[in-house]
Amino acid sequence: MVRRKSALALAGLMFVSVLSGCAGTSGGSGGENDQAIGNSGKAEPPKSAVPVELVVADGLGDFPLERFNKVFAEPIKKKYPHITLKWIASGDISKRITAGEPIDLVISSSGLLQARVVDFGLQYDVTPLIKKYNYDLSKVEPAALDMFKKFGNGAVWGIPSFMSPSPLYYNKDVFDKFGVPYPKDGMTWDDLNEMSKKLTRLDGNEQYYGLFLSFAHVIRRNQYSLNVVDPATSKAAFNADAWKSVFEQSGQFYRNPNMNMTTASAALAFQRDAFIKKRSVAMWLPVSTLHTEAELQGMNWDMASFPTYKDKPNVGPQPYPVAFFVTTSSKYKDDAFQVAAFMATEEYQMEWVKKGEFLTALKNDMLRKSFGADTALYKGKNIKAMLPDTYAPASALTKYNSVAETIMNSTFTKYILNQTDLNTALRGAEEDTNKKIAELQAAEKK
Repeated sequence: MVRRKSALALAGLMFVSVLSGCAGTSGGSGGENDQAIGNSGKAEPPKSAVPVELVVADGLGDFPLERFNKVFAEPIKKKYPHITLKWIASGDISKRITAGEPIDLVISSSGLLQARVVDFGLQYDVTPLIKKYNYDLSKVEPAALDMFKKFGNGAVWGIPSFMSPSPLYYNKDVFDKFGVPYPKDGMTWDDLNEMSKKLTRLDGNEQYYGLFLSFAHVIRRNQYSLNVVDPATSKAAFNADAWKSVFEQSGQFYRNPNMNMTTASAALAFQRDAFIKKRSVAMWLPVSTLHTEAELQGMNWDMASFPTYKDKPNVGPQPYPVAFFVTTSSKYKDDAFQVAAFMATEEYQMEWVKKGEFLTALKNDMLRKSFGADTALYKGKNIKAMLPDTYAPASALTKYNSVAETIMNSTFTKYILNQTDLNTALRGAEEDTNKKIAELQAAEKK
């Protein structure tokens, strides 16, 4: 999706929950500003429109104001001259709510929707507005839309616009150094492990690593669509054979004795820097990151598709969408929805997709193939690897997912450092998660 700083914000440890959607009739400016978006995704210019300022909150965490103006505010002003977008930082969301000042839109990812929208009670069902403006939901990636519907127990809180990428980055120079063929699309986790073994070694005083990955994102985008918390019982759900397989498939790279893993090298920041800065890592699977030109400058790099499980051929990770969410506090819900819906149109996206600003959440082959077409960074690169052909179905999401994921991720670290066996680790993690959930539930009742 967005470039690395914002992409890292997308990938924060906070996850989403399934709570009751706040359905309601559309409010806002009324007929004067109404514009039919229609099946084409294009809105006709208004005959008469009352000027409105829409406050947009940064629900991604660190999206720069300058980039917001260039990528969002200016295109909206061009399309809808009566609408002005005002940007506020994520830290100002609670301040505005406390002061009784409205927020009209929040841009957020599936991973931060709970923390930036739901926790503030800002979620709003835009289903009536979708019908009113005839937005064609069939244009959206179905798995991403299903994910957002699960957030709202059937209510549509947002139309997926952008998608976080999921390529396997690799450094050709490391492969060339050790005479190993480059990875290809369609490889399995086990295929990559065999390749990683050939690249993992101590060469003189330099430690080379075959593959590093972000396990926190493997959890939430797991290809088996496994729940971390059972939505029916609010109990941890990861002491199961399929979860063991996820741990084993991801852990096999690290448990290679030639990796010489330490507490320091088990940290994600170390692993990211080893690939980006030190360049001693052959393959890097950040799962949800779009690296910048500055980060990749001077590296002989390319991408391959996300690895698959043998028993789940051709199934990629779960989607990780981003949308503009219309809020309950907005007095201009019609105008806010038209902004959100316009962001999810080919008309808006083509220019910015070509510039490599973000990847699309629309089911549109032309948009997918056009990513980075106007930039030197992606010239000759395997762009197809950015997004899977088939997404895994969305897992069930609860308000306690972040608790479970945090404990699961720390359990993985113990596992790859050989501090515990997997069965014991998962059993203990499930007990710790249930205890923490019970504490949170007790606090909620007070």
